[in-house]
Amino acid sequence: MAKKIAMMQLASCWGCHQSLLDAHLTLLHVLPELSFVYWPAVVDFKTKDLENLPDGSVDVGFLEGFCRTEHDIENAKLLRRKCKIVVAIGSCAVLGGVPGMANLFTLEELEARKFMDEEFVDPGSVVPTENVPKNLDAIPDLHTVVKIDVDLPGCPPKTGNIIGLIASVLGQVDNKIDTSKSMCEVCPLGTCLLDEGKLCYGPITAVCDPIGKLASGHPVLGEFGLTPNIHAANAEKLFSKITAQPLSKEEVRNTVEALMMMLGGTPLGFLAKKADAVRRIRLDPDSLTMKLANSTEIVDFKLDGYPEMLNHIIGAAMGNLKSNPLYDDSAQTVCTSCERNLKDKEVVRYIRDYEGIPDQDTCFLLQGYVCMGPLTAPGCGATCPRANSPCLGCYGPASNVDDYVSKATSYFPSICKDTPENITAFFKDTAGLFGRFCIPTSKLGHKMADTKSEES
Repeated sequence: MAKKIAMMQLASCWGCHQSLLDAHLTLLHVLPELSFVYWPAVVDFKTKDLENLPDGSVDVGFLEGFCRTEHDIENAKLLRRKCKIVVAIGSCAVLGGVPGMANLFTLEELEARKFMDEEFVDPGSVVPTENVPKNLDAIPDLHTVVKIDVDLPGCPPKTGNIIGLIASVLGQVDNKIDTSKSMCEVCPLGTCLLDEGKLCYGPITAVCDPIGKLASGHPVLGEFGLTPNIHAANAEKLFSKITAQPLSKEEVRNTVEALMMMLGGTPLGFLAKKADAVRRIRLDPDSLTMKLANSTEIVDFKLDGYPEMLNHIIGAAMGNLKSNPLYDDSAQTVCTSCERNLKDKEVVRYIRDYEGIPDQDTCFLLQGYVCMGPLTAPGCGATCPRANSPCLGCYGPASNVDDYVSKATSYFPSICKDTPENITAFFKDTAGLFGRFCIPTSKLGHKMADTKSEES
C-alpha cells in the first residue's frame, strides 16, 4: 500500500520542493510507493483537507520553510499532529535559513523598512493588518516549535539526498528494506563492478526497491544498511579489493560515505553523527584494536549477528582509512568530498568573491576566498566548489562544531597571516557572513529591543 505523504510549505521560496521535482524520471521509482494527501505547492489542496485527516494517519510529513507568522506556527503544529514522522527539509527548516538573518533586527525595524520606508513605498504607508497573519517577533528554531524526527539541510538539498531520504523513510515506515539478500542478488549489470576493479559494497548491502543508480553503473555504498545474507563470492572480491593497496581519493570518499550509511543506524550518509565509528578512525586511532585476517592487518571490528567476512570487510575498510594519507579529516565536512582539499590551510590575505577568477584546482582559502567548507557538514558533494564557487555553509555546522558563527569568527582570522587591522577591516559583518543560514539556531538567537540607560 502506498504511504501517505504530506508536504507543508511554511514561509519559503519553494526551492526545496523544486529540488524534489528535479529528480524527473527518477521519481518514477518512488512515486508508486507514495500517496500525496497534502501538497498545496503543487496540487490545489486546502488546509481543511489536512485538518480533516485523522491525527497520526499520515506516514511522513515534510516541513519546508521557516516560521515568520503565527499562521506558520499553526501549520507546523497541524502537520506534526497528523504525521507519524516529520522531516525538516532545507536550510530554512533545519537552521533558519537566509531569511533567519532578519533576527539581527527587531520586528519594528523590519516592518518599518518593508512597509513604511519611503524608499520603497508611498509616503504615509502603514503595516497591513487586514486579511494577513500576524508576524512573530522573531523567527524561531523550528525544533522548538514542533518535534522534528529527521533533518535534511541544504539550500536546497541535493535531489539525490531527498530521494535517498524518501527511500529510507519508506523503509522505516513499512520495512521496505529486504535483509534476506544482498544487492548483488538484484544487480542489473551484466559485469560485476568488482571484476572491473571498481569498489562496490553491494555484496554486504541489503536490498531496497528502488535500487537507485546501480543500473547506470554507480557503485552500491551501503545505502540500505547491512545484510547478514551476504554474497559470499563477491564479498571475497570486495575484501581483496580493499586490502590490495591504499584506496584512491575517490574510493576513500566512497568508503567514508559507505561506512557512515552502514554503521550510522540509518541509511542516510549525509547525516553525520558526533560519536560514530568513522570519526573515531581519526579522532582516536590508538583506541582501535588491530588483527590479522587473511594475512592482512585490519581493524578488529565485530557486529553481532553478521558473518565473519562482513566484519572483516568493515574492519579492512576502517584499517585502510586509518593508514591512508588521503583520509586526512577527523570530522566529516564539505572539505572531505572536495577535490581541492588539503590538510594545512593558511591564508596570506582575504579577498572578496568578486576579486579575480578563482583557480579551479586550488583550495579557495589558499587563494584568499572565504570558504565555509572546513566547518560545514557534508552531504552536498561539494557542489559549489565543483562549480568554482566557495562553500557558503547551507548544510550547517559539522558534527564537531557547537556554534557555527562563533567557531567561524575565531577560525578564519586564526589561519590568516595578514595584520589584525586588515583582518578586522575585512570581516565587517561576521553574523551575516558566517550565519547567513543559521542565525535562529545559533547562539545569536535574535535581536532584542534596544535599551538606553537614562542619565540620572
